[in-house]
Amino acid sequence: KVSRAQQTQVGRALAHLGVALERKFAEANALIRLGDRVNAGLVLAEILDQIFDSFRSIIPYDRIGCSLLEDEGQTVRAVYSRQTGAPPGLGIGYRAPLAGSSLAGIIETGRPRIINDLEQYLREHPGSHSTRLVLSDGVRSSLTCPLVALGRRVGFVFFSSNRTGSYSERHVELLTLVAGQLSLVVEKGRIIERGDGCYVWDHQGK
Repeated sequence: KVSRAQQTQVGRALAHLGVALERKFAEANALIRLGDRVNAGLVLAEILDQIFDSFRSIIPYDRIGCSLLEDEGQTVRAVYSRQTGAPPGLGIGYRAPLAGSSLAGIIETGRPRIINDLEQYLREHPGSHSTRLVLSDGVRSSLTCPLVALGRRVGFVFFSSNRTGSYSERHVELLTLVAGQLSLVVEKGRIIERGDGCYVWDHQGK
């Protein structure tokens, strides 16, 4: 005979399974819609805006950023930055050398990085100017994933939260798939490069 405690335990397990399946269904639908937008030929800024507006139910964030590698991989330049509330201090056009930055490690390993307490990170890395900037914008945790196009790492996408401890490995799995779709858009922009070598990534080609 099944005890009441066992029945309760089974009920809780089924409830957790239901939540997990619902989350997976939402993630799958979001990725399908993202793929449709990529195939429709939307430019990078448009797709990132779509992600910002539609992914909040499955990934916690208050800010999304995207940076591309330039100068033969020597420089990182921010090409997209959007957050809730006031415009971000670390915005579009921000440039920094890749060498010596924490992003260089992500490029070398090709692995996403979670920082769940940026204030603690800055205490450990006081020379990180970009961390100071995002902290001043209210960001407290971040999840960064490299963009890889045709086997070549071409940039980064950043999901950031105003709360500490926002990210876990399950978010990494989903963001890696999102980054794969964004990499396709970056590669299309590379193919349609303007004569001055800049990516055509938004309506104005800026």
